[in-house]
Amino acid sequence: MKTVQEIHHDWLTLPDGTRLAYRAWMPDDAATTPVPAILEFLPYRKNDGTIIRDEITMPETAANGYACIRVDLRGCGESEGLFDDEYSQQELQDGCDVIAWIAKQKWCDGNVGMVGISWGGFNSLQVAALRPPALKAIITQCSTDDRFRDDIHFAGGCLLNDNMDWAAFFWAYALGRSPDAKLVGDNWKNIWLDRLNQMPFLAKPWLTEQTRSDYWKHGSVCEDYSSIDIPVYAMGGWADGYRNTIFSLLSNLSGPKKGLVGPWAHKYPNIAYPNPKMDYVAESVRWWDRWLKGVDNGIDKEPELHYYLQDSVLPHTDYDHRPGCWVSEPTWPSPHTQYREWHFSDYGLSDTATDSRPQSIRSPQTVGLDGGRFCVGIRLDMENPADQRIDDAGSLVFDSETLSEALPIAGQVKARLSLSSDKPQAYVIVRICDVHPTGEVTRITHGLLNLSHRNSHEFPEPLVVGEVYDVDVALNHMAYVVPKGHKVRIAVSTSYWPLIWPCAEDATLTLYPSQCSVSIPLNDSPVVSELVPSYDKPVRFDGQVMRAASSKRVVHRDYKTGVSTLETVEDFGCQFINSSQSEIDFTIEQSMSIHPQDPLSAKNDLRLSVDMGRDGWRTAIDAHYVMTCDAQHFYIQAQWKACCDGDVIFEKSFDETIKRNYM
Repeated sequence: MKTVQEIHHDWLTLPDGTRLAYRAWMPDDAATTPVPAILEFLPYRKNDGTIIRDEITMPETAANGYACIRVDLRGCGESEGLFDDEYSQQELQDGCDVIAWIAKQKWCDGNVGMVGISWGGFNSLQVAALRPPALKAIITQCSTDDRFRDDIHFAGGCLLNDNMDWAAFFWAYALGRSPDAKLVGDNWKNIWLDRLNQMPFLAKPWLTEQTRSDYWKHGSVCEDYSSIDIPVYAMGGWADGYRNTIFSLLSNLSGPKKGLVGPWAHKYPNIAYPNPKMDYVAESVRWWDRWLKGVDNGIDKEPELHYYLQDSVLPHTDYDHRPGCWVSEPTWPSPHTQYREWHFSDYGLSDTATDSRPQSIRSPQTVGLDGGRFCVGIRLDMENPADQRIDDAGSLVFDSETLSEALPIAGQVKARLSLSSDKPQAYVIVRICDVHPTGEVTRITHGLLNLSHRNSHEFPEPLVVGEVYDVDVALNHMAYVVPKGHKVRIAVSTSYWPLIWPCAEDATLTLYPSQCSVSIPLNDSPVVSELVPSYDKPVRFDGQVMRAASSKRVVHRDYKTGVSTLETVEDFGCQFINSSQSEIDFTIEQSMSIHPQDPLSAKNDLRLSVDMGRDGWRTAIDAHYVMTCDAQHFYIQAQWKACCDGDVIFEKSFDETIKRNYM
């Protein structure tokens, strides 16, 4: 292992003269003995936003003979310029220019890799598709290859509440915060005010573009998988909202590729939860050694996919550990997959199609309150699905017989539904669940479909009232063993609040069970893998906790009005960070309410507050977002405020009316 030096803060200059701020770790002798470089390119403030994971992962990687470069996007952190939108053409061109700059430095041997989770996972794929010459391999984690199908904005053509939540969170976490006065100098306040006055209100374009338009096609590498011709390692977790991407990349990329899926939330595998973690640095170094140093270490000859086959668990909103085992697949789709098909019937799930009576469902709008969050790991805790029995009470449920042998689900469950609607717009939600002998119900995975998008996410079409349609609902990929003695449940509902915004019309769907079925992928003979060793190092934090983090998640039901409200508080606490010599105090308060019989009563009220700084540089930002609707429009009101040393120096308000488009 090499001795590592750190560049805490410096700037690199882009061809247009804009300076981007970076932090770097590299071997002491890199200037005389150049090494490959690994870039992570993010808006999340290198000096405080991702500092904990950076200081855990990057020095250790650098000690293995790499220069690790953490760069802030233009207009973020201490980088100059103005931010325009996520994954914009400017951002991707900047990424290519940064790679070219790195490759020319005296400490770099000309070979560059790109890595990232979430945003950095997205843009590593997108930059790879642009083929900058020095970029030789990437590791993409918790990312997407299709920005409309599988992102935090829409799913199955349904609007996610996270769409607005993310616009608000991103402003408070990255865009709205001040640059560090110690690093940018006395002009820091003018830089901050210029950003605040010119930054976009991202909630508007993200909500306006309600179909798979060119806006979402940009940056969606699924438009042309062949544009990526370098090795790709895709990682993620079963609790993460982006797990489908790993399987679509393995199915469609033609070059060297590898996949890894743990039980994890939206985190790097070495700091992830639930346990077991894995030694991410050791695994990533094997990948970089092969493709950046040319070491013939055999990683390219190993099975393409390793995943954690989870055992059955009782439902909990938090898990410290998920029992199971690591298994491997030579390729994906797997040659080992067998499919079990069950048909719907009057009596539940049947091995054969039988004559059955039509069954109708108009779910209460409160179905989904126990569904957890879209992407576990962005907030603090209590994000996993709770016991599904209350949600099941507002759904059509089809149960199997008690299993006489275990059912090892591994892959993507698909439902084929024959249905009609009494309204031209409707949603359908399908869940597959593990019914325990003691009655508890654990959600295994789920799928969403806006029925106006049944043929195309780009060109939605209304339903013809009363007409029978055959539709396919793809559920999110999962690996989960339902034990002998349990039952499998398929639950079908027309609402799923607050994961998705309600359909404008409160439709009743009629299912024709004799024409409905579910196809379940099985791995009956899993090959246990020993290539993913356990890892139990504690997460290090170089700083002091001034106030511990805490959170709450409470459902209120007002018996006078009938309205149900999910109230959440995420207090991330207050921490003093040693390396930046600054404090950060971050809280989120959210109230999401709806009447069970009125989809137009939906309301999402979100407040965020960040206080940060040190003596001589003390700043605060606050944001308040509210989203409501009627049958024709969505409405978003928002207020931004920024303070310096307790004085308000900036305020801005927004009041947007956005037409609904088959939503």
